[in-house]
This record gives sequence, C-alpha cells and structure tokens, in this order.
Amino acid sequence: MVPKDVRPIIGRSKFTRSTKHKSLKNAQITAAPWIAEWWQLIEEARQSPDAALERMAKLMALKKEQEDYEEYVYVEHGIEPDGTPSSRGWTEAEHTIDYYLDGLDQNTKPSDIERMKNLYYGLTGIPLPLFVNSWINDQYRNSRDRTKQEAKSAIGGVVEYFPTLADLTIRNRQRWIRSETRAKKTVQKQMGFVRSYYAWLKENQHVGASEVNPFHLDDIQWPKRLTEKQSYLPFAVSDVVRLRQAAQEAGDNVLVRFIDIAQFTGMRLSEVAQIGAEGSIVTVDGLQCLKVRDDAKTEAGSGRLVPIAHTLAARVPLEQLSAPPSQSYAGQDVGKRFGRLKTKLGYGKQHVFHSIRKTAATVFEQAGVPEGVTADIIGHEKQTMTYGLYSGGTSVKQRQEAIVEFENLMLEKEAEANVLPFSGDKS
Repeated sequence: MVPKDVRPIIGRSKFTRSTKHKSLKNAQITAAPWIAEWWQLIEEARQSPDAALERMAKLMALKKEQEDYEEYVYVEHGIEPDGTPSSRGWTEAEHTIDYYLDGLDQNTKPSDIERMKNLYYGLTGIPLPLFVNSWINDQYRNSRDRTKQEAKSAIGGVVEYFPTLADLTIRNRQRWIRSETRAKKTVQKQMGFVRSYYAWLKENQHVGASEVNPFHLDDIQWPKRLTEKQSYLPFAVSDVVRLRQAAQEAGDNVLVRFIDIAQFTGMRLSEVAQIGAEGSIVTVDGLQCLKVRDDAKTEAGSGRLVPIAHTLAARVPLEQLSAPPSQSYAGQDVGKRFGRLKTKLGYGKQHVFHSIRKTAATVFEQAGVPEGVTADIIGHEKQTMTYGLYSGGTSVKQRQEAIVEFENLMLEKEAEANVLPFSGDKS
C-alpha cells in the first residue's frame, strides 16, 4: 500500500505487479528489486514535490536509451497495408511508464495528470530545474551549503532563457549573454554552474549524447559593455565611526553589533551573523576567541580563531548573545539595512559592509602586523609556498599580540574621527 501522504505524487494507492511465478520463493526473489524501487519512489516523493515529474523524465530518458540499443522486452510483428512487413518493440521502461500512467487516473488531480501526459507525449518540454536537486547531490555532495545554494540559484536565474531542456541552445545562450549588465566575472561564474549542469544532464541521458554543450567558453563572444568587477573600497575609520553612530541614532542595535564585530575582527557579514551560535566563542590557551564556522566562504577562513579585543568585549556582550533564528537570513537582513544606511549617508556602490573588513585589513597593515598573522586573523589564503602550503598557521598568542597592536591604532583613529571631514563618495 502506498502511504496516503504521497499518493497524489506517485499516482496510485498500491503497487501491484505479477512475477508470473507459481513458487512463492521464486516470486519473492523476482519481486525484491521491485519492492526496493517502490520504497525509493515513496522516499523521493516525500522529499520533492516534483518527484513524480522527475521520475517520468528519468523513465523517458531510459526508454530512449533502450530504444537506441534495441533493448526490447517484447516485439510485435505485423504487415503494413501495402503488404510490407513491420515490427514494433516495447522496452522495459515503456512498460513501466504505461503502468505508471494507468494508475494516475485513479488518485491524481486532473491538472497533474495532464501535466504528466503532456510531458510523455512531447506536448510540453521537461522543465530546466527538474533535476537540479539530483545534480547537486551528485556533483556537490561534499561541498559547503553556500556552494550548493549558489549552484541552485545559478540554474534558477537562467530559467527565463532556458525554460525547458529543449531550450538549451547556443541561440538562447546568446540571448542570455546579450541581456546581461552585471560584471563579466559574475556572469562567468554563473555560466560555470550551468555548464556543469548541462554536462550532468548529458551524462544521464536527459539531453542527446551527440548534442554540443552550448556553454563551453571556446566560442563565446562576451559583449564589450560587460564591465570587469570593481573592487570594494575600504572605509576610513572615521567613516565606520559615522556609520555606527547613525545606526545607534536609528535604534538599530543589531546593526551596531555587526559593525563592532566586523571592525575589530575583519569578519565577513555571514561570519558575523553566526556569532552567538553554539561553539562560536571558545577559550584556547587561556585566551577567549571567536571561532568562525567550519563551512565559511573559503577554506582559509573556515574554523579560524580570532582573539577578542578588549574594546569589542566592552562594546558587545558576546557571551550573552543568542543564536539568530536563521543565521543566513539574519546576515542578509542586516546587510540590506546597512546598504540603506550607507546610501542615505552618501556612500556609493563601492562601499558596502565588506568594506569594513578592508578597513580592518588596512589598520592591521598600518599597525605593522606581519601579513601572515593578519591573513590568519581575517581568513585570507597565504600566497607563499612555505606559509601557504607547509605552515600550520600562527598561534593564538601571536594573533592576540597582533590584535593588541591593531586595537591601539584603531582606537587612535577613532579618537581623531571627530575632527576629520566626511569622505562620502556619492555622486
């Protein structure tokens, strides 16, 4: 019996199939893989609302492959009206599809039945995002959640130009590129995910084996108007002070906290958002540190330890913080509020929350902190063979000493902030 919660997706209330065996033992042996497959269908249906459609598309791909290799389980011979002999073969996949469609009429909404049958008879194309979850599970199983989300968003972002698998053509690729106004590197990164998805579709027979991947870079002419990505600019320390004061006056204490943590650690927005989560404040070698999550944006930044500056501990009661309901959402929400605030104060597109991270890096350098120590604190990859490849990193004590030098200079610059003119860059 099919559980009630997935009957509308699977399209039947029970699975039945004859083994054509009189012996129970032989019947059980034959039926074992069928039963395993039925349980898999049930699990897939519970995990994805499009599971039934994906199942149909997979069977259609298998049907085509079996037809190409003439792997028929039954062949019917006949005579055409003109007297010539003819034959028609049925594959195992085709039998499964017919069996699947027969059960739909009994337990599925008419609109879903029409959708399935239109797909089977070629009246509608297979939706581009249909296999995205399977692709990510295969290709990015061990990747960070951030990478998985980027991959999923990349495919969702091009559905307008490639609504179905049949629309994955060079012509539509050019339509997409011609419409772009983003930085060239941003578009290239997205195309990398789309190219990977197309290769996976081809490998799994969802697109023809002889088709050319339209997302190879060899024949792509990039529009000249696509700009190279402009680097974000660091804020002056006086600018950070001004932004913090504006957030305080607006009563946005959460934004004030984010600015403080970023200013005295150089952390990214997403890393600041996780402070307060379990394990984000630890004591190592007698020194209290902030611990960045293990799946941060880069390998160099993941799991790093940042000693807590005395000024930061005084401004932000870190041990009293509670984890936000959604760290990802919290970071995005604060980022938007920061964007509105900095725009209101006259800062342009090259000044964003990430600019505070650049402010911290600048102060570390001006305080005379060795680059390798700064890299370990703010989470940058070391470029040299000796330190980047062979070194296990600086000690927490070394980082604490660097934080003290950094903090002293940061406070000096804050003290000067009241006499410095505004350096806003809005045109």
